[in-house]
Amino acid sequence: MVEENPPVVVVDTLTLRFVGRGENGADLHQLRAEHVAEVLQGLAGLAADFDAAGAFDVDGPANSEILVRAPREGSFIIDVQHVVTETAAVVEAVGGVTGALGLPTLAGVIFYATKSARADVKDATRIEGTDLVKITWQDDTIDEVPVKVWDELKVRKRRRKKHLRALMAPIGDSNVAALEVIPGPNSPAPTPEQPVLELRRADYDAVRPETEVEETDDVFDVEARMSAIDFDDPAKWRVSTVDVKRGAVMEDEAFLVQVADGLAIRKDDIFDLRIREDRKTTDGRTRSTWTVLKVLKHRRTGDNDTTASAASTA
Repeated sequence: MVEENPPVVVVDTLTLRFVGRGENGADLHQLRAEHVAEVLQGLAGLAADFDAAGAFDVDGPANSEILVRAPREGSFIIDVQHVVTETAAVVEAVGGVTGALGLPTLAGVIFYATKSARADVKDATRIEGTDLVKITWQDDTIDEVPVKVWDELKVRKRRRKKHLRALMAPIGDSNVAALEVIPGPNSPAPTPEQPVLELRRADYDAVRPETEVEETDDVFDVEARMSAIDFDDPAKWRVSTVDVKRGAVMEDEAFLVQVADGLAIRKDDIFDLRIREDRKTTDGRTRSTWTVLKVLKHRRTGDNDTTASAASTA
């Protein structure tokens, strides 16, 4: 028989403590409102992804949610509760503490997620007879994590960086020096050697969004001369217009056949070209390449006769 109102269980707690100095040199007591919103969105998103992977429950997704308690006076602290709505049988088995069953706590998830953003994995091996994976990082440190945590760490890396960047958003402010992730009194630390996870500017920089790239193109016709021709490499041609001289890739196959068959090209010959300019903007810096799609016309200097290339008559 299914219970009509399954109990809500607090399976994990942690404290997020932002450390820094205000403009007057006093201890940090306030944060930007938009930063606090990002912190909570990042934490909720991170927890949701690992929950969907089944990391918090031996039987799969736990349908958990994140609650926030009122901040304490005297410092900027966010107290977090990780709650799960479950049946009585599961509640009895869990005993109210996620870490007691060897399942990761929220602090543990943040620990592994931030570490995966800072370091590459050298090796990962399933520990025989367990539900654990032994991870050897590039700095030769070793962690043993639940299989479902490892499964999640292997995917959605860009999304996870976005969540972590939001979680650490206040560190982007010069007044905030660090974020301390403190497991609750009944929640074990991710590692005995590091009872409090301290995230600083280097951790914040490690989850910087990937380079934004914008690609555009434009096709236009222009009159030009061929200032350099490479019979062996069509990517090494150069064209000169009234305004610019630059390299270009020759893609007009019909025209290339004409050249291979002995078409005479003088340095003052004029060509009507159809060109595609591809522009790639990376972090505000733009580079462009030219590709000659078609040689529309070719004429000699001083010649009144205009001869269409094979490309235009094909």
